[in-house]
Amino acid sequence: MVKGVDAVKVNVNIDPNIKEDEIIISIKEMNTKVEKILSIITEEGANGVIPLQREERVYLVNPQEISHVFSEDNKCFAFRDKEKYRYKDTLKQFAERFRHNFMRISKYCVANISWMEYFEATFGGSLVVVFKNGEKEIVSRKYAKELKKALLKE
Repeated sequence: MVKGVDAVKVNVNIDPNIKEDEIIISIKEMNTKVEKILSIITEEGANGVIPLQREERVYLVNPQEISHVFSEDNKCFAFRDKEKYRYKDTLKQFAERFRHNFMRISKYCVANISWMEYFEATFGGSLVVVFKNGEKEIVSRKYAKELKKALLKE
């Protein structure tokens, strides 16, 4: 066992006689590790790419290429590098589908933790996250504590 890492027992039973694949997970309590596993198992689309639209083209983008996704004027947008793309579904649907890669930082934004470069405090006491692509988003007070908790775990 590695120090600081919770051990997880994994059993795989291969049976060519079963009619349908089945995954059974037995846990003591729900935690972020189990949520990550569940989201990977149940993720729609085996290829794991996100269709994003820009002008008249649809791009198939890996979630790790996206710094953050936000809603604006009842539409959902994603930033890939410094380019803004349209996402067809809602922010809520995106956040649920990609919760193992992204974390909500405000009512209107979910952010890719691996794209966060640093944080700035404003004169008004707000917290601003600056992404590696130079984009900035305000972290609402409601989500700041959860974000801090998640960042200290990594």
